[in-house]
Amino acid sequence: MKISRAKGFTLIELLTVMAIISILAAMVMVVGPRVLERAKLRRLDSALRQVSIALTAYYTDNRSYPPGYGYIGFAHANNTDAPDPNASPTEDPGYYHLLPYMHILGYHADANMYDEFSDSYDTDRDDQLSLLEFSPHGELQQDGKYKFEFKDWPRYMGPGTLGLEVEEDRQLTADNRPFIYIPINKLQFSRAQKYWLQKGAKYAEVWDPADPLLKGLTFPPRTYDAFVLLSLGPGGSTFGLLPQPLGVAAETANNSRDLYHITGLRAYFMATRDWNANGVLDFDFRSRTQLGEAAPDLGNELPPGQPPYSYGPYIYVSEWQGRHTRTQ
Repeated sequence: MKISRAKGFTLIELLTVMAIISILAAMVMVVGPRVLERAKLRRLDSALRQVSIALTAYYTDNRSYPPGYGYIGFAHANNTDAPDPNASPTEDPGYYHLLPYMHILGYHADANMYDEFSDSYDTDRDDQLSLLEFSPHGELQQDGKYKFEFKDWPRYMGPGTLGLEVEEDRQLTADNRPFIYIPINKLQFSRAQKYWLQKGAKYAEVWDPADPLLKGLTFPPRTYDAFVLLSLGPGGSTFGLLPQPLGVAAETANNSRDLYHITGLRAYFMATRDWNANGVLDFDFRSRTQLGEAAPDLGNELPPGQPPYSYGPYIYVSEWQGRHTRTQ
């Protein structure tokens, strides 16, 4: 007589399989996000290189990098009679640069060259756009191009700027954004940098045009010969590196003619800051997570209002020559 046996798994076998599955699931939960983040960082490096190459090509053709949004047009270097933002906002397009730099380069809305770590144009997560966050998005047309209505647009002067409400909403609800772009003139920045270092202004929180180092500094410069690009990076924020206006007279003089230039120099100072002179960017994500720049004893706290020793943004500097230079 044949003895029939029930087919199946024993309790020990089932427990063993469950244990193996649990271990594998735990490994995926721990390792998976890191693998995805590394892949995003590789794509980020590639996108930054592509944007940098496009900027370099523009420089080769024009002997200058593109002006930043809100910067004074070169033709108005000697004209301090800036348009009155209350009386004649439609004059702004003829006086200031109001096109986004990616549109000038011919890559506006190219997702492959945008910041994959962003989810709107709001980089510090405060539900509004600062001066240096604002970058015209425009209205998508049926032909796939974007319409910029600059004939009727004033220069952006902060949240709630009349005439830009729809454009603000476009940027706040966008899927992602271009990298923050800040061009400067190296000679001008050298003077401003010495001024902040002498004043001990770790966050470029002062500006006095009467100081010998700043006296006679006028905008726009003849050329923009260096730039910085900022990505939110894995930290998901610019962590205060895009400063708010100081409210000093130099920013409001001549209908705030120089506001964007001064703010841009301050942002460039913080993005390239090496306060302890160790050849490493103080606020770069890689410096703070891999090279110890966020250690409390180094004094590299992020700007006030930020988690002091947290991540910084991902920074690409065209002219940085320290240990932590351009993207690899």
